[in-house]
Amino acid sequence: MKTAIWTLIFLAAATPAVLYFWQRWRQQRAEREGVAVYATVVSVEPIKRFGKQLPMVKIVMWVQEPDKGSRVVTMSSRIEPGQKIEPGVRLAVVVDPKDPKRIYPAGPAATERVVLTGSRAERRQMRSGRGGVPSVRGRRGVR
Repeated sequence: MKTAIWTLIFLAAATPAVLYFWQRWRQQRAEREGVAVYATVVSVEPIKRFGKQLPMVKIVMWVQEPDKGSRVVTMSSRIEPGQKIEPGVRLAVVVDPKDPKRIYPAGPAATERVVLTGSRAERRQMRSGRGGVPSVRGRRGVR
């Protein structure tokens, strides 16, 4: 009887760690094999648990994969204290090759192979490196 109870306690304690490492493995596989695209942020909402605000936010994004239609996806992500994500910003994300409903934030290796989607003007703007933010170089009086 004692062995069964200790086995259940061990399984209850080990399950979150196993799930964490399994999720991390899936994200790394998606970064290696998945399609990396830019997603446009539609809205950002803070996440609260038990009335307390967490350092995580729920990000609703618009994603368009190559040769597919556009869709709206939701991702929960941890945000650094100084970082700001606003609607209209483009974020690099990776689409899981086995389950296209799952998306993950793109790492440094995945951002190098981002596939540009959208209209011709948007692709040209992203290729130029501006990323939707107007350049202040060349304007007089701006330092």
